[in-house]
Amino acid sequence: MSKKMLYKDAWQSIGRSPGRFIALVLLMLLGTFSFVGLKITGPDMRQTGMNYFNQTHLADMTVTSAYGLNQADQKTITDQAQVKTVNYGYFTDAKIKGSTNSIRVFSNSGSLSQYKVVAGRLAKTDTEIALNNTLKGTYHLGETITLQDGTGLAKTKFKVVGFVKSAEFINHNDFGQTSVGTGQLSGFGVTTKRAFSLTEYNLARISYRDTAKLNAYSNAYTKLMNKRQATLLKDLNQHRAAKYQAAKASLANQAKAAATQLAKQEYQLNNLGYPTYTVNTRSDFPGYEIYRSNAKRVDVLANVFPTFLFAIATLVALTTMMRFVEEERITIGTLKALSYSNADVALKFLLYSLLASGLGVILGALGGFTLLPKIVFEAYAASSTITGVVLKFSWTYLAIAVLIAVCSTTVAALYALSHNFKERPAALLLPKPPKAGSRILLERVTPLWKRLSFNHKVTFRNLFRYKSRALMTIFGIAGCVGLLVMGIGIRDSLAGIADQQYSQIIKYDLLVAQKSAPTASQTSQYDQLLAASQVKNHHAIYTQQYHRAVGKDQSTQAVTMIVPNTTKNFNQSVTLLSSATGKAMRLPKTGVILTQKMATLLEAKKGATIYLKDANGNRQSFQVKGIAQMYMGHFIFMSKTAYQKLTGQTYHPNAQLVTLRDNSSSNVKKLASRFIQTGAVATTSLNLNNKELIGNIINGLNTVIAVLIGISTLLAIVVLYNLTNINVSERIRELSTIKVLGFFDQEVTMYIYRETIILTILGIFFGYFFGMWLHSFIMINLPPDNAMFDNTMHPANFVISTVIPALITLILAFVIHRKIKRVNMLDALQSVD
Repeated sequence: MSKKMLYKDAWQSIGRSPGRFIALVLLMLLGTFSFVGLKITGPDMRQTGMNYFNQTHLADMTVTSAYGLNQADQKTITDQAQVKTVNYGYFTDAKIKGSTNSIRVFSNSGSLSQYKVVAGRLAKTDTEIALNNTLKGTYHLGETITLQDGTGLAKTKFKVVGFVKSAEFINHNDFGQTSVGTGQLSGFGVTTKRAFSLTEYNLARISYRDTAKLNAYSNAYTKLMNKRQATLLKDLNQHRAAKYQAAKASLANQAKAAATQLAKQEYQLNNLGYPTYTVNTRSDFPGYEIYRSNAKRVDVLANVFPTFLFAIATLVALTTMMRFVEEERITIGTLKALSYSNADVALKFLLYSLLASGLGVILGALGGFTLLPKIVFEAYAASSTITGVVLKFSWTYLAIAVLIAVCSTTVAALYALSHNFKERPAALLLPKPPKAGSRILLERVTPLWKRLSFNHKVTFRNLFRYKSRALMTIFGIAGCVGLLVMGIGIRDSLAGIADQQYSQIIKYDLLVAQKSAPTASQTSQYDQLLAASQVKNHHAIYTQQYHRAVGKDQSTQAVTMIVPNTTKNFNQSVTLLSSATGKAMRLPKTGVILTQKMATLLEAKKGATIYLKDANGNRQSFQVKGIAQMYMGHFIFMSKTAYQKLTGQTYHPNAQLVTLRDNSSSNVKKLASRFIQTGAVATTSLNLNNKELIGNIINGLNTVIAVLIGISTLLAIVVLYNLTNINVSERIRELSTIKVLGFFDQEVTMYIYRETIILTILGIFFGYFFGMWLHSFIMINLPPDNAMFDNTMHPANFVISTVIPALITLILAFVIHRKIKRVNMLDALQSVD
């Protein structure tokens, strides 16, 4: 038989109920957009980074030493396994005269870690320099700058000939620490090797043959580089004693030189201390781990948010298609009576469902593969030197989206049809009898039931009469509200980090690290500055850096040890709060207090013994006596008594925790610069930088969260409209009957919408618990390895998550009211007999 009529009927079914078709398209669109988009964004970000690293031939590892890298060091480096290329060069830190900016000046890197020119060109002579592109607004091409305190520079005046960026400095706000200027680097510069007067190279960049085959973001790459880092450091450390003795001997060959010159060199040697080597992998490059953790945070959200959103969209779409089949019951019977086969009858529903799901998947995939990755990447790129997101395509993710869409529409329709096909055409030509009413539990509570109005009694009976639809509505609303609670909760958790970290826990403004052997004059200036009126209080401490490879990807995390000279008033600088109780803690006489995130990564509890490695790779064990809150960074705190018992060494403070009366950004930088100028300070660490880092994380995630909240809101609109529309369509004869009996339009609308309101309230209530569970899960898995988020849920979150679906419900009430008013009640009541 001709199928022309079937195709025509299938097309007309879209026009008869455009709202349902559009709702199906939107459900599949939102599900596909969030699933494909979030799933592909993390890989897109990593591939973009990989392309940038490959284009610039980023080194796998760098080696630096204040004593330089002599022939023995260079042979040790070259003799390491699988070494492909080694580039040697110079670097030094210098302050730009007339400003608070300090930069790290490099000689041109050669074939490894190449610089990408943003404007102008690289330096060609020893009086030219190219600055990093973030300084482009501060300095201009052709300008001459003067560099101060640049040890090893043969020149001091340089002409700016270009602006560049480097894969060794990914984050615009993190260039590292220095011993000049404010103690914090503002950027870097690149000149020629001839601009340096150093006799030995002090920087080596290394690439390996076998790493070219590995993904730089893989655990295999990280583990391999951690192993090689430890091996190289161990081999280089064998030269330390010889280099130190050679330096001392060099001073004794100069005994006949002027006393002042000799004293200056002795001072420099004392402050250089015993020779050390710094061996850095890519994970140690400023901003590298931050970029990787940003991509991982998107991965975490991609594993949670789309799963639940697609589940909600799928169930609502399934309900919609099954209801569509029920509405077409008489048409199915007519076609069967006209001798059309089951396959012919199913063709209409296949075309309808495949068109709706296909259109939704195509539109969702287009946005998911292009728009969403760009939005997320641009949010993070604002603080990154990596630009131009690489958009990848995944057949796997698209296939999953198609499979889910087809199952929730086409398969659902075919399943509903299979029941109709079992009935005789004569039975299908009659409307399906309505569900029989029955006594509900509430009716047995006689005092309460008697006081209910007729309309309220009908409402409660209908809620139990149509259980599946009621549960679907509750589930749909609960899912949408849960996603809103989660999204807004993540935003609130991020917003509270900086305040809790730098007002309740860490109260000092800068950590000032002292030189090991300052002169009497320098010490006097330093002490005077500590006693100045600008300083609110200061606390002497001993501090040392440790590290440990932790987590699933075995990333190396820095751990700062702080040992106060006295515990008296130490809470003015740092307040140690128990992670379990939130109460203040005292430093124990033995053992250490470990901060919470590192304790989690090490799976260490109170009483456990942990080990950390110092800068030279030596292991040191610590017994955990308590676990303290800390939202950014890793610390161990111990008393002076505990330190001396553990190490057997005499305690000597080497730093100060300084709290200022005016902790504005400009004043903190000004005081940091003054501390450096005393000559007694090796470096400073400003909490401003950590605040900026937190700000970058928040800004990036806020964009992602805004998108998720927007998608959740759109889903709530579609779900509420669709389920309410199904409810009205399914009961149109019932509504027509009560209107004919004399009910006003408003009463007819409320007759059915009262159920929607009750189900929405229940959905919101259950959504709270679902959202809190989701939020808790995300808070555990979302933060990077060096941070943790606040798990507190704010009341405003629940208010906003309630207002959004409540407003949607209210607006839809007017839409449904207009629809009910337009229905011809007499036509709806006409018998099909």
